[in-house]
Amino acid sequence: MFIKPYRIKSNILVPGSERKKLRQRVMTQFGRADDESTASPLAELFGNRMKVCTVKIITYHDEPVTVYTSDKRPIFFEVSGRLVPTVYTLWSCPDLVPAFTTQPTVLPKLANGADLMIPGIVKQGTGPASWGRHRKDDIVAVNLTSNRAAVGVGLLAHSSDDLYMCGGRGVCVKMLHVFGDKLWGMEPSVCQQVPLQGSVVSVPTESDFPPLGSEKPKPAEAPIKQVTKALQSANLNVDNGTENDGDGSSSEEESEGPAEEEETPPNPDDQIKSAFLNALKLHGKKIQLPLLTSTFYPQYVQPEIPEGVEMKKTSYKKVGTFFKRMAEEGLIEIKEEKKGIEKVTSVNLEHPDVLSFYPYKITKGAEQDAAAGVSSGGPASNPLLLTKMTAMYAVNERTSKLFGCFNVAVGQTLEPTQVRNHLRDYVGRNKLIDLTTKLIGLDETLREICGHNELVYLADLSETVLNCMTSTFEMRSQRGPVMKGGKRAIIHLTTATRSGNKKVTLISNLEDYGINVSEFAKAVKLGAAASTTMTEVPGVKGEQLLVQGNHIKFVFDLLTTTYQVPKACITGLEFAKEQKKKKKK
Repeated sequence: MFIKPYRIKSNILVPGSERKKLRQRVMTQFGRADDESTASPLAELFGNRMKVCTVKIITYHDEPVTVYTSDKRPIFFEVSGRLVPTVYTLWSCPDLVPAFTTQPTVLPKLANGADLMIPGIVKQGTGPASWGRHRKDDIVAVNLTSNRAAVGVGLLAHSSDDLYMCGGRGVCVKMLHVFGDKLWGMEPSVCQQVPLQGSVVSVPTESDFPPLGSEKPKPAEAPIKQVTKALQSANLNVDNGTENDGDGSSSEEESEGPAEEEETPPNPDDQIKSAFLNALKLHGKKIQLPLLTSTFYPQYVQPEIPEGVEMKKTSYKKVGTFFKRMAEEGLIEIKEEKKGIEKVTSVNLEHPDVLSFYPYKITKGAEQDAAAGVSSGGPASNPLLLTKMTAMYAVNERTSKLFGCFNVAVGQTLEPTQVRNHLRDYVGRNKLIDLTTKLIGLDETLREICGHNELVYLADLSETVLNCMTSTFEMRSQRGPVMKGGKRAIIHLTTATRSGNKKVTLISNLEDYGINVSEFAKAVKLGAAASTTMTEVPGVKGEQLLVQGNHIKFVFDLLTTTYQVPKACITGLEFAKEQKKKKKK
């Protein structure tokens, strides 16, 4: 609902009497009427010191939605006459609604706009009781195995009994709001990252997979790899293999270890079919049929195919043969009007393969939307800054002793590259590595983490430590200021005179700081109560923002506070309108 930009229609402060009614409505709907204590987390959201507002917005699909904010932070929004809590509210009141758990790798897919499917649910037990006792359209939260904090909220697609009878296929939760979307980033100055509230499912360790007979005990990370592969085969995560952190260290570290079992390359047939399913999942309802197969393939299927994969490398060899195979499987229906001319007449969106498939990347059309606020990496972003979802790892009790040596406390998050660098420094400082064999002998601290006393390679040790940490996510700016000739880009503010002797403010180079110009213009329009236009200046890359009137001071304050742009990177403050001095009585 809030993946794409929305328009704010009105923002009205809620008076005291209406605030009490709103608070009572929340307490009644969520069964908290007995707890009227002002100290309860839910009641604090409507405290006398809080500035509660009603914000009327129009979504990207022209749907009117009412959002309630507390000190600029969205706390509830209204859907079909019911109040739905935001992730901020669920972080304060984690037991407000029932929660369904999924794997961390699924979160970026939800942030792309996907619903949570039944295969993605991690539940305790296998019987009907494992689905709870819920009704269709109940409000539920979604959290991750690594963190109890909610990362999304939605409506249950089926009742608990129906979920059990679905046979592991279909939609479980119809997502309404996800961490990192436009509602989460409604006011950038109060945006909050996902707090760490403990894991839901413990990470497998070596003790969970005891050796059989005289087999050599496997390292702690081996079962984790097996679990990951099993999840991938179940189509829970559709990422492209292992992550590359871009530091170039992973390839070096892997070369130090023994020759690992080479992963079989992906089957081109499967990749072509996945691209076809991805096209049906994302565009199936919008495709105008009948459509020539020669048009259907390049327009919808080809943009979803990974680079380097071609039809001639598959067993199909030709596009026509591929479409006939898809028709035989019941995914589409094709009709030959003339010899050699075939059309797709219908698509089967209820096919089990389509229902159980997760879209694995955004299409070019969605990438164009990224320029309006949706990040190119797929996740939904802050409505003003172009951001992306970044995987992070938090220090927990199990790894606290290791990272305590580097003054990194429990709860602090690190990037994978930082973890590897700290680990490499620790191994070198304590002289644990054998320079001849490149094997590392574990000391007491590392033994507590790994759960064994075997010699390991640095790459394997790094993977084990990462698996033992708490995985989480952060929304981060896509890029910093662009470097031009070795210098940071400068945002230029200036004034000019237009027809009728009217003053205007001109702002350049906003995009160099990852700022979404169109959304920045809305913020200026609301804050300065002035009309804005975006113009292209010949010879200048990017758009220039024009604001009616002299608003240099307002724009300067907005850039330095909300966007955290250094003052040294902004020029033109001298053109600000001088404040009138008050006359002394």
